[in-house]
Amino acid sequence: MTKSQAQQNRETISAYWKALNDSEPSQMPDIVKAHSHADIAWHGPEPYNDIAGADALVDAFWRPLLRSFPDLQRRCDVLLAGRYRDRDWVSASGYFSGSFAADWNGISATGKETQIRFGEIMQLEAGKIVKTYFLLDLLDVMQQGGFRMAWDAPATEGLRPPVKCGSGILENPQDPAETRRTLLLVEAMLFGLVRKDQPMSHYWHPEMTWNSPSGVGTARSLAEFLDKIHTVFLHGLSGKWEGSHNARYAEGRFAVSTGWPSLVAVHDGEFLNVPASGNSLRWRIMDFWERGADLLTTNWVHIDMIDIFKQMGVDVFDMYRRYQREKRPEEK
Repeated sequence: MTKSQAQQNRETISAYWKALNDSEPSQMPDIVKAHSHADIAWHGPEPYNDIAGADALVDAFWRPLLRSFPDLQRRCDVLLAGRYRDRDWVSASGYFSGSFAADWNGISATGKETQIRFGEIMQLEAGKIVKTYFLLDLLDVMQQGGFRMAWDAPATEGLRPPVKCGSGILENPQDPAETRRTLLLVEAMLFGLVRKDQPMSHYWHPEMTWNSPSGVGTARSLAEFLDKIHTVFLHGLSGKWEGSHNARYAEGRFAVSTGWPSLVAVHDGEFLNVPASGNSLRWRIMDFWERGADLLTTNWVHIDMIDIFKQMGVDVFDMYRRYQREKRPEEK
């Protein structure tokens, strides 16, 4: 049977990431360049932001990462492929893990095993990555080393919920009818929430899991999400909640979307303990969804929270540096 383009692309990315997992750091540049277009456009979180070209990507992102985590391994919870606006995409949500051996992005090394939550959405042409949207939870890395914001997140932090049914690592062709069913549900939910013409229970299972980055936390039911997270966003943000998607597609029971920005909203109320700034916040977001039967059961949400805090006038890196200076000597 001839493989679909989606399956070929999934296998290409799986082979790429396996090669990185199985290699020594010195082999990384050749592996990255073999799978990336020379002029790759890489869009990442604060403080990386935009990187142009494979050489710059190796030097600015990969070398420092592997210097700090020389035994780095990538594990995916969700891996799916598809098409959006006549382009081929592969997307994944999961974790890097490795021993934190040297300081990274100004974050002090702990020498301990560290988890780095990631979301990655790649556009492929002729088997090579030409564009990437990439998010990392750097605030979570800081908190694994003992740092805390001056206030509690509205929901529980540090939870790493798995896929609810089976595996999210798609390896075989998926039923087109199931793919379409998932995409229609996700799009109905997205556009329905904008129009506010349906309650959230119309789309979400009561025991859904909403897994978001540090600073916000994870809700383990629809009721908890509405009580602890949804109300926080509604209280602190207003406006037309505009935005767009650079990619949005489904494969089987899973779907994904991202926008750069996905959302634009005005910070006109207290949000995550930050008083209203009046600023228009541009949100870099990735959403990965799992569908059960007729309802969505899991949402892995990646947000560039450090960039959002920066837009609200809060410098998280400066807060972290002050935390490091003020630590008791025995804690250092």
